[in-house]
Amino acid sequence: MLFSCEKEEIRTPKVVASINKDRLAINETMIIDFTGSIADQIVVFPGDNMQNYELRDQSNTGVIVNKKLFNYAFQDPGEYKVVCLASTAGEMATNLRFDTCSFTVTVIDDATEINKLSCYPMLMNGYDEIFAKRYPDDEWFVVLPRNLKYNGRTQNVDITRRYLGFYTQSNTTKIFINGNLHSTTTVPLPQYNLSVPLNIVAKSHFGTERPYTLYTINYPEFNSFMGVNRATALSSGAIELNEYDYSRYVWNITLAVGTDVSKPVFTTFSPLDKVYIGDVEQISGVSEVDFTNEVIYRLVSNVPDKPEMQAETTIAVKIKFQ
Repeated sequence: MLFSCEKEEIRTPKVVASINKDRLAINETMIIDFTGSIADQIVVFPGDNMQNYELRDQSNTGVIVNKKLFNYAFQDPGEYKVVCLASTAGEMATNLRFDTCSFTVTVIDDATEINKLSCYPMLMNGYDEIFAKRYPDDEWFVVLPRNLKYNGRTQNVDITRRYLGFYTQSNTTKIFINGNLHSTTTVPLPQYNLSVPLNIVAKSHFGTERPYTLYTINYPEFNSFMGVNRATALSSGAIELNEYDYSRYVWNITLAVGTDVSKPVFTTFSPLDKVYIGDVEQISGVSEVDFTNEVIYRLVSNVPDKPEMQAETTIAVKIKFQ
């Protein structure tokens, strides 16, 4: 039995491509459109992260393109040579011919975006990172407890000495706070007085600057209630903190038998704080309250002249007599 065949002629590969733009911002998508390419396979060497065509003999590789379009985003600024390679395999893949075309792409790091901003109520040990809320006009707002419960112990949170964390769009963006460069590598780490607004500037690798402002307040609390000081109540365990929710706690107050509590006297840390039972505002020494059962107070505080930046605390007051 006899067979005959003709040797398949190896096609000469050809890559024809166009690029959407040769000047990009970091994380901006580069699009290469392969138009009329004749090849079994197209491989793109973007030129970054071990993908340099000139170093392909030194373990640098490319990205195989399975579709007509190739999308890619550079994470670091610089000038990159993007090489597109078209190949065709011959018999038993022993014969390989290729054709290339290339583009020079300039990537500019002009990122000044702060994606997230956080504060650590304790040391920067990863425990309970509190994230600020973003408002219009590049303003941020964060609420901190005065004390927190951690590992069964009450810890003080000093608002005047706190660590900050920044999550930026680019890892080359520099953060300046009140004119000083913020660092996460210096020892000791910088701490900031959050009792006053902080002026923050994000500066890009390209040199563009963008200003932000951070406002911080504490959750509102009673400083005293019926003559009982909060600090004393904390040290005696009369105040039960919630380890997972800083906006709620219980205050157990013991008073002498016969004490008149019908019009409770209280103070808050700020004279601007409002105190409510339900939606009824309470006035110290004036508003009448029935303490037969626990009474749920709602305290409200806000940044001066910024009523939209508001914090609330729910306090259950329990009074017993002895």
